[in-house]
Amino acid sequence: MSRIKSLIHSIFVAPSKKYKKEEFNADYFSKLKLSPDVKKASYYRDFFSPKNALDVGCGIGNLVWGFVNFGVVAEGIDISKDAINRSSIEVRSHLKIGDILNLDYPDNRFDLVNCSDTLEHIPEEASCEIIRNLYRITNRWLVLNICLWTEKNARLDPTHINLHSKRWWAKKINQLGFVVIKTPDDFPSKRNAFIIKKGA
Repeated sequence: MSRIKSLIHSIFVAPSKKYKKEEFNADYFSKLKLSPDVKKASYYRDFFSPKNALDVGCGIGNLVWGFVNFGVVAEGIDISKDAINRSSIEVRSHLKIGDILNLDYPDNRFDLVNCSDTLEHIPEEASCEIIRNLYRITNRWLVLNICLWTEKNARLDPTHINLHSKRWWAKKINQLGFVVIKTPDDFPSKRNAFIIKKGA
């Protein structure tokens, strides 16, 4: 029953909601724990070997904090001033307010671009252009982690306005001409991850 409700929600309810950046306020980020994401940062460091990295939709900056602790030159952007203000003082200088709909980085700027738990908040009609832009600014790797409609709590977040299946997202990415490589079994958040290799 839960999966049926989620499917109905993704088709009829989520698309009717509007993108409002004001919703990503202090309350939205209040339950997140300030702690470097050591597990994901160390895995990404070992798997992708980036010299520099960008986390788009970085929230309170835990992944960037993890990267910095491992010696990766990293930065993050998020639409929410409240998220940046809530970040640890240890990483705040690596974070800035920025809009995924308007990335002003030069082509091939980063070895690794990560975008986790962000695209489900963005209007569907902007999805392809955003992925194309994320791809433009990486010179090697793009990682997308996207909340899928099949996930247990997908419909509980009212800001989830762009919920689809993994197959739907894979088709979108393939239509852009980008190559998604096989996700390793031990990859963090494997179930909803897409690893795109530039130039593959």
